Amino acid sequence: MLFLVVGYTVPTMMNDMMPTLEETITPDTQAQLEHEEHERGQQLLLEQESWADLVAVHGSLMTDAEWKQYKSEYEGYLDMQWKD
Repeated sequence: MLFLVVGYTVPTMMNDMMPTLEETITPDTQAQLEHEEHERGQQLLLEQESWADLVAVHGSLMTDAEWKQYKSEYEGYLDMQWKD
């Protein structure tokens, strides 16, 4: 960042002096972040698998044509609200 002070440009050093995440992260924190990311990925896989199981047992909620129609109607509804 630069600030103009009575005809002079003064660079601010704050951004250069602030440590980055890579400079401040400890191995413990890095391991914790990786573990949490892995858990989120596993949770997402479980949700997808359970949804696929439900669809296999009960069938899909809507056909592709019904979904397109619903989506277009809902998007139109949202557009109307934002314009009000």
